[in-house]
Amino acid sequence: MASERALKRQQLKDQLLNLVQQHTGGRLPPERELSERFSVARETLRRCLRELEQAGLLERKQGAGTFVSGQPVIKQLQLMSFSEDMRERGLTPSSEVLSILELGANAKLAQKLKLTPGAALIEIRRLRCANDEPMALETVYLVKSRVPLIDAQQLKNGSLYELLQQAGITIRSAVQQVQATVLSEDEADLLEVPPFSPALLVERLVLSQTGEMVEFACTLYRADRYRFEVSVLRAPQRALGDDV
Repeated sequence: MASERALKRQQLKDQLLNLVQQHTGGRLPPERELSERFSVARETLRRCLRELEQAGLLERKQGAGTFVSGQPVIKQLQLMSFSEDMRERGLTPSSEVLSILELGANAKLAQKLKLTPGAALIEIRRLRCANDEPMALETVYLVKSRVPLIDAQQLKNGSLYELLQQAGITIRSAVQQVQATVLSEDEADLLEVPPFSPALLVERLVLSQTGEMVEFACTLYRADRYRFEVSVLRAPQRALGDDV
């Protein structure tokens, strides 16, 4: 009996997931209508709706109904700028430049960028958006002696990598690390999510075609709007007897 109930709940969840895909960004029908459509008790329906809400697929607003959350942007681990990535996905990128500062490299940044402590850096903080929705909070450190002068207006709707390319600096490769974290109150406020919401912290160290360290970037991505996708290959298997 218990397994039969579990099967029915899973069938209901599958039906709701199909409905979610059809109503991206819209409101679902009222609970009474859904209960009648799927021939289930209201409490069973509410339980499945809560599970989908906890998974970030639904938003339930008191007195307004149940809405489908924005679908996560799937980001493959490729070396491209945020602007390039969003345009490739059919979204319109934009940025709010929060600050551009010149500072001396502390011990961590000096080690990352292979510089002497105190070397001149340019720090750029930007709120990155897609279709005017906040997506990520980015802090970039550029080696001042290796990059052109950049102003805030150029970065508002443009790609930093494209600006570097125009200045004759070709980006060759990067080392990137991704880890889970939570947002501070200030970070959450900028990204328009509740304080201490989950986020993905991506640190990226970028090399130019000449092998010089050009950029170290720390980017906080909204976990409800971003998912990283990685393609992996299985290592070649040794034939039996290779160790003999």
